[in-house]
Amino acid sequence: MSFQSKKFRSKAQQAAFEKTFVGRYQRLVKKNSFLFLGIPMIGSVALGSVLLSNFTAIRYEQRDAKVKELDEEESLAIANQKRRKVDLKEEYYKLQGLAEENENWEPVRVERLKGESENVW
Repeated sequence: MSFQSKKFRSKAQQAAFEKTFVGRYQRLVKKNSFLFLGIPMIGSVALGSVLLSNFTAIRYEQRDAKVKELDEEESLAIANQKRRKVDLKEEYYKLQGLAEENENWEPVRVERLKGESENVW
């Protein structure tokens, strides 16, 4: 046999308890639980969501302002730089690491032997 979770009160104690705010509220919740328990719970969650959205909005606005500041600074730095002409061959050699070693290097076609086909498509 298990113990009941309901607290035992004498008739006088129960009458005194029912006159308190908690006792009256418990009686109302037993009669109509959605009206006196469900709606306040949903309302508090909705109100909390609205109030906390202001805090998150401030956080994201600060991040956006920081990003915008960086973008403006970068655009000024780029505008002040002297632009150079881009040579694809030079950039290719820089990426390959060949620019310093072989500055005057050019690809040369290998001569074919007599009777060998040119493989021209």
